[in-house]
Amino acid sequence: MKKITIFILVVVLVLAALPIVGNKLIENAIDDRLTTLSSYGLEISEAQTDSSYLTTQKHFKFLLKDSQKLIAYLNQYSDKQIPPYVDAMFEGVLIGADVEYSNFPLTKDMIINIYPLSLSQKMMQDMKADDLDFHDYLEKFLHSQGILYHINYNIVSEDFKGNMKDIKESYTLKDGTILSLNLLNATYSGNGELIAPNSLISNIEKINLVVQNKEEKLTFILDDFSSSSVFESQSTYITGGDLKKIQLSIDAVDANLFFNASDIKVNFSSNSQGEKTELNSRSSLSALSIQSDKIDLVIKDFIYDMAISGLDKDSLEELRILTSQLKASSSKRAQKEIQNAAIKLISHGLEVDIAKLSLENITLNQVENLEGFSVQSKLQIREDKDFAQKIKFSPLLVLNNLDMNIKVKVSQALYAKLNSAIPMTSMVSRYAKNDTKSVLFDIAFINGELLINGQALQ
Repeated sequence: MKKITIFILVVVLVLAALPIVGNKLIENAIDDRLTTLSSYGLEISEAQTDSSYLTTQKHFKFLLKDSQKLIAYLNQYSDKQIPPYVDAMFEGVLIGADVEYSNFPLTKDMIINIYPLSLSQKMMQDMKADDLDFHDYLEKFLHSQGILYHINYNIVSEDFKGNMKDIKESYTLKDGTILSLNLLNATYSGNGELIAPNSLISNIEKINLVVQNKEEKLTFILDDFSSSSVFESQSTYITGGDLKKIQLSIDAVDANLFFNASDIKVNFSSNSQGEKTELNSRSSLSALSIQSDKIDLVIKDFIYDMAISGLDKDSLEELRILTSQLKASSSKRAQKEIQNAAIKLISHGLEVDIAKLSLENITLNQVENLEGFSVQSKLQIREDKDFAQKIKFSPLLVLNNLDMNIKVKVSQALYAKLNSAIPMTSMVSRYAKNDTKSVLFDIAFINGELLINGQALQ
């Protein structure tokens, strides 16, 4: 009995000492990440630790000292390069972060809160010079953690979930303009490193932005947005998004505009696991309405489904990086480099397949029903090591590298409308095939010859 008592006492003492030993697993993981971020331009301007018997809380302030270094680091994990002009927005941004975790070594979960404390110094100075009251309001809003990301993260499994703090703000500028923003129920979950997750699911219930003054009112509404992404690598991924409704309205003294789209779905994928890269894109929307003083247009059931295959991996990566670095002030040399990279990519050959581009119905001014159209096409550019020289000498030479087939089906009502608006379309009417409801075109370009419904274009 005495031995059992001693054993129990030892166990109790060990358990009691565990929090004192501390959770080195999380501690070391935090230190590693801080070292990495510090080496890429994110300077730790403040660090505090507050430990109780059971938990440890850490508070950090990060100053983005070198945005170019950080963006270069982030670009390693992104299929699309972050544009250089973002530097001006990031440089000097102050970010707060609070981390809390249990001192028990067996616990692998930590709670993270991340919040911006200040925009870049230049932006804040410009704002202060333009409107001191708004500057003070924004400064107070940020310091009160008005924008806050809450994350529960497992350091071992790398599973995470969290939410963004609701935003319900309204402010009146010195000229009387009222700004109002509501962002509600934004959540996210996923797996992987927070800076570059392997999978990510996000949802936003509503965004409502209103800008109003004496002369006009602008309203933007976004309802029920959700997205899901899976990243096997930087260039192999599947991502998609659904949006129940997006609405924009402008009520002005001299003009009015109403835009509304519903049930929008967008999906993208990239696969570079084989010898070549393949890109896929599919989009659809249930209804789109545009109303103004000059037009009343309603579109229903739009679908766009396209695939690009046979892309050379190295050439695509070269073009992607060059285009991401392009600025409005870029030199002619930079633009020439992009042009040469695009030609190089095409010289390796590719295939563009539009499986479906269709619109079920178009209605004008609530009374004119134009029905819709559908398009299917396939374009192939054969590989040619002399492609660049042919383009330089005469662009017509590369036409022999091109095969194309396009099938077009347009409603009789829409085709008549196009003919009245664009008289040039009447030139191809003699090649058209007609049925009771539609006008049909089968367009082929093979071996340098253009055929429409089997007839050579004259």
